[in-house]
Amino acid sequence: MLGKSEDRQVAEIEKMAGASDKASFARLVGMKTIRAQRGYALTTMTVASEKHLNFLGLTHGAVLFALADHACSVCGNSLGRKAVLLQSNMNFFSNTRPGQTIEAEANILAEDDTTATLDIVIREKGGKLLARCQSIVFFVAADT
Repeated sequence: MLGKSEDRQVAEIEKMAGASDKASFARLVGMKTIRAQRGYALTTMTVASEKHLNFLGLTHGAVLFALADHACSVCGNSLGRKAVLLQSNMNFFSNTRPGQTIEAEANILAEDDTTATLDIVIREKGGKLLARCQSIVFFVAADT
């Protein structure tokens, strides 16, 4: 059983993740948060032929990056401070096709006073590795 402060922290993370999912870009692309807790986020979306493909009929790399960025945002902001993306590097290993559900799982690797480093793994639901992303978020002043 969680204490009152832990309950409050969980509620704040869930509220933030919900707000992130309701943002116009997340809705446009179709991204949703499945699970969020301090230092962790799992996001998902289903690849749609009418809006997520490149000219080869494969999932556009920007779609994979967008899902990774969504997971990064939820994970980074789960630390109780306002976090914005500072730097990101992504390696692509495979691709997927329309109708496939994909997931991005973000974890905090390190955190200090001004930044946090995250590892984000993007997979097809069921396990096929699509990409891996390493990102750094910057903590901005609360009133920014």
